[in-house]
Amino acid sequence: MLWLAAWCIALGLFPNFLIRLIDSVTVSLVGAGLGRHTTESSWLFLAPSSIERASFAPLLFLLGVTAGCLIAFFLVRVFYHGRLRRAPPWDCGHPWQTARMQDTAEGFGQPIRQIFEPFFRMKRRLPSPMDSKPSYKVEVSDHFWHWLYLPIARMIEFLAGLVGRLQQGRISIYLLYSFLTLLFMLFLVQR
Repeated sequence: MLWLAAWCIALGLFPNFLIRLIDSVTVSLVGAGLGRHTTESSWLFLAPSSIERASFAPLLFLLGVTAGCLIAFFLVRVFYHGRLRRAPPWDCGHPWQTARMQDTAEGFGQPIRQIFEPFFRMKRRLPSPMDSKPSYKVEVSDHFWHWLYLPIARMIEFLAGLVGRLQQGRISIYLLYSFLTLLFMLFLVQR
């Protein structure tokens, strides 16, 4: 796999060679190619086919990027070498920091809740800065629960109440229901 990466880098650095290789295919498909333009220019530049297009020197571009990275590396090593500030971890450089100043679960979860707030129904109870024992309470529920499921649940509860009222009676009324149901069914069958 490393040879493939090296081959791709070489083709990017020397595009004239690749263009000359595939020029016969381009000429047979399109009727024109860039092969003669690349042979007219040196191997260092990918010369434009017309005056409106820009030329490209991949090797010079690679050398410029490499030089810029090396200059930045040496400048950092010369001017900022050894300038490290040491502090105990997790206290942001303040040794007198108390647990009240530390980040809580609310601090970590709040950005995510704010991003997804349109998708959920949230009720928050946040303490004031002067509370001696602060407590956070956030109730998260789904909009669909309130819009879709609760109305269906209330309708089923209402119907169950009607059926429950129907079931609270005497045995004579149940026998009357059964008798009337049988008469209705016989009437349907006779037709």
